[in-house]
Amino acid sequence: MKKDVLPIDKNGFSNKFFEELEKEHDKISEFADRQKKLKQKHTQSGLK
Repeated sequence: MKKDVLPIDKNGFSNKFFEELEKEHDKISEFADRQKKLKQKHTQSGLK
């Protein structure tokens, strides 16, 4: 017996949920880049 699959928005998920999820992903990428820059800066200042 095959189960019918409903569109995701009919299962309680809204576009807002996915928009917020995407924003969080963008924030994580931004923090990761900032962390890399700080690490490079710290490494360079330690060598001088």
